[in-house]
Amino acid sequence: MLNTIQTPIADNTHCEIKSLLKQHDDIRLNSINLIVSENRISKTARAPLSSDIHARYAASFYAGTGPAQDIIAVATESAKKVFNAKYANLSPISGNMALLAAILSLTNYHDHVGRIPPFFPGGGYPLNYDSFDRKPLPLPFSEANWQIDLPKTIALLKKKKPPLVVLGSSIVTYPMPVQEIADVVHEYGGIVAYDGSHTLGLIVGGQYQDPLREGADLLLGSTHKTFPGPQGGIILTNDENIHHKINRLSNFTPLNGPTLICNPHLARIASTGIVLEETHWQEYAKQVVDNSRTIARIFKEEGVPMHGANAINFSEATYCHQVITRYPLKESRKLRDKLHQHHINVDGFLRIGTSEITRLGYKKQECEKLAKIIAYLLNTNDKDTSHADKQITNLINHHRTIVI
Repeated sequence: MLNTIQTPIADNTHCEIKSLLKQHDDIRLNSINLIVSENRISKTARAPLSSDIHARYAASFYAGTGPAQDIIAVATESAKKVFNAKYANLSPISGNMALLAAILSLTNYHDHVGRIPPFFPGGGYPLNYDSFDRKPLPLPFSEANWQIDLPKTIALLKKKKPPLVVLGSSIVTYPMPVQEIADVVHEYGGIVAYDGSHTLGLIVGGQYQDPLREGADLLLGSTHKTFPGPQGGIILTNDENIHHKINRLSNFTPLNGPTLICNPHLARIASTGIVLEETHWQEYAKQVVDNSRTIARIFKEEGVPMHGANAINFSEATYCHQVITRYPLKESRKLRDKLHQHHINVDGFLRIGTSEITRLGYKKQECEKLAKIIAYLLNTNDKDTSHADKQITNLINHHRTIVI
């Protein structure tokens, strides 16, 4: 006799998941979210994610896919227009998959791939290149200035000549020297990919840097960090050959078999198209950077240690959505947990991200107040912090909806 799933178990699972979702909302929507890799998505952009199309395919091999194919076409054209790129690929279901598609398309087995060293010092994305039979070539990095050591990097590239160099970082405050590196890499016939997973929304808004105009051959990244959309990925380029190489690997053709992506998640693409159209990119991006600089300024005044605060060639402590505090990892995790107890969410590195709070209407005055509260909580041993908790509650209650 076949075993069957009992209805009470299913009911219990449904109730438990519903309860956990409510717990999630209570924790995340009733706090100040400063996690650098997250953002708040609008109701309009969220709507396609619960529509029928979320479980459908767009391959022309299947009947009834005309509207789905049109959605991809419309969103793709919007991406090309917004990013001022000739080619756009929305198939990757994450920034990681976009990066992997570029690496596997543009390099061969055992090739070196130049990259920013991951974590500390460096802050580069920690993709395990060895798992895909590529060899990571760490680019020299200055911890004091928290940026690429350009003279040493140029010397290394001229010596090793990696066919692909990936410029991008997860723990980032400053623009990359794209033009200088691209000039060297292009001289020996290599390709430069810019991983803008963290800074994509600022790039669109013209408030960070413009990789495709500065010499990068392709721009890729996540669509849910400074880019305030659903979890997903995007690849942009002005090079037709690069576009076709990556397209062959990252788009599903049913009769030839799947490659990296079998179903590009149509609901996500529809949602991304809405975000591209609805976002006031320049206003949003400028406010994100202004908010980060306000927090960094207060941190400096209050004695909170920061990475890159004394960079010799940049006048500001940050040029993007991140303020990177400088605590030992063990201590930063304890401080993360302490802040969480006061309804402030950060990550284990104690990076401060301003994307989500900017969407909720935070400006200079609110960020000054928030930075002083955080600095106080980081530095104090007081048992009675009720005055800080009251201010945090007021900030939360006055900034619950997206305004930009």
